[in-house]
Amino acid sequence: MPSRLARYLLMLVLPSGVLCLVFLFSLYHEEQHRVRRHLESAEELRLAVGARSLSSDIGHIASDIRFIAALPSLQAALESSDRAALARVGDDLVALSGARRVYDQLVWIDEAGVEQVRVDMVQNRPMIVDADRLQNKAPSEFFVTAMALAPGRIHVSPLVLNVEDNRVEMPYKPVIQVAVPVHDRLGNPRGLVVANFYGSHLLEKFIEVTDAREGPSRVNLLNGEGYWLRAPVAADEWGFMFGRKDNFATRFPAAWQRIAQDEHGQFEDAYGFWSFVTVRPLLAGVVPDGPRGSEGTQAYVWKVVSRIPPEVVAQAGNRHLAGWVIMTLLFMGALVAGSMVLAKAQHRRDTMAENLRAMNRRLEQKVRARTEELHQQAIRDPLTGLFNRRYLDETLPREIHRAMREAQPVSVVMIDLDHFKSFNDTWGHEAGDAILLGVAELLLDGLRASDISCRYGGEELLVVMPGADTEEAVRRITGISNDMQKLATRVMGRELPPITFSAGVATAPEHGRDAETLVRAADRAMYLAKETGRNRVVIYVPPGGSVE
Repeated sequence: MPSRLARYLLMLVLPSGVLCLVFLFSLYHEEQHRVRRHLESAEELRLAVGARSLSSDIGHIASDIRFIAALPSLQAALESSDRAALARVGDDLVALSGARRVYDQLVWIDEAGVEQVRVDMVQNRPMIVDADRLQNKAPSEFFVTAMALAPGRIHVSPLVLNVEDNRVEMPYKPVIQVAVPVHDRLGNPRGLVVANFYGSHLLEKFIEVTDAREGPSRVNLLNGEGYWLRAPVAADEWGFMFGRKDNFATRFPAAWQRIAQDEHGQFEDAYGFWSFVTVRPLLAGVVPDGPRGSEGTQAYVWKVVSRIPPEVVAQAGNRHLAGWVIMTLLFMGALVAGSMVLAKAQHRRDTMAENLRAMNRRLEQKVRARTEELHQQAIRDPLTGLFNRRYLDETLPREIHRAMREAQPVSVVMIDLDHFKSFNDTWGHEAGDAILLGVAELLLDGLRASDISCRYGGEELLVVMPGADTEEAVRRITGISNDMQKLATRVMGRELPPITFSAGVATAPEHGRDAETLVRAADRAMYLAKETGRNRVVIYVPPGGSVE
């Protein structure tokens, strides 16, 4: 009996036990990959937001100084630099400084290097500096370099700490100087407009958008030499201003070598998991249709870098390890107990076998459910639940082909939320997400089951309506547009204002017989709706036709 029992146990426990362990290990391995992908995506997004914050602030400064250079009062002062003309320039600079509240100084320097008008921010109030306190900047390297620029270009200094009397000002005052040449109506150089920007505003915004409140990771901002502009430990910052040799590049030489030579990326070494992205702040001032930007735009870089310590990476991957161990032990214990019962009694073996088959069926159902869940994640937008761009690219050509084969119309509607960026800036991204969710629900409720709603990108949505002609598509989208204006949304106790959208409609085969042409036609119609007043549905009209 003991040997027989042992044989049954070996026959049942060993093969089944190995299979169960392999199966559980594969599930655990998939969970590890999912956690790792989430970690990588979260860090990549956080760094992208931080880089975008830095670039946008520099872009705003460039826009401001170009605006100052084009002021009518400044152009008038170039023609006649009497006290009244200079006073008008000063009043305009005071108004701009008071509205922005991010500039330490706004200055007009003439071609000889002498300050003509300067507005200082004193105790949070913009003040015009008296004429006897204006300075001669002709000897400064910044003035010489900026005066040599071609018309329309800007010069941006590195982000440094303000220095007074050859000493770093205390408390620290990070500043960036931005200058643009000024020319009179005949094109003659007449000096510079210079803005001293409070770098603390840029850094505080950067810290705000990159702060990981739920994790230990902190984002570093480095200059091109590997010195910290913003560090997890404040004592490490601004080392180059004090001649210190210790910096990120010397502390993590291998990591810095990879970070310095690549634009962006992620990697892991003995110090943890690194993510980085390159910011070229001087490119933020480039005008797409005008002169190509700044001096040294490619050479001057910042690096946005995050590091997750190895113990945190391991902890994230093993967060559910205890649960998996318990599950494995319980499963194996049940298997051993079942095997012993089968070995002791023949009639109970059949019953246990049926139980095992039922268990396998349940496991298969879980696997199928998991597979379906992964499939849905691959084709659905995680925020709105609508289909994503990948699903659209697979489905739209198939729907057009079927419509052509069955001689039926198929309409495509491109939707773009009106003033959505301004809405996000005013109410916050949580409110923007809530609006996107509300629009998605309206689409799902207002469309047919056969219609396909996709998130095309950002605030753009695309709807495919098989079997619907242009008139039917316009009617349905107009109804959804009306419902949207009645949409009541609350976020964090705040009632959000209604928002509208503009839509363009294109129908096959009238406006195209392939997916690319049809989407392009709907997109052009949508932009026409934007240009003609927004909050409307426009049907695509080929060149030479009239708008409907």
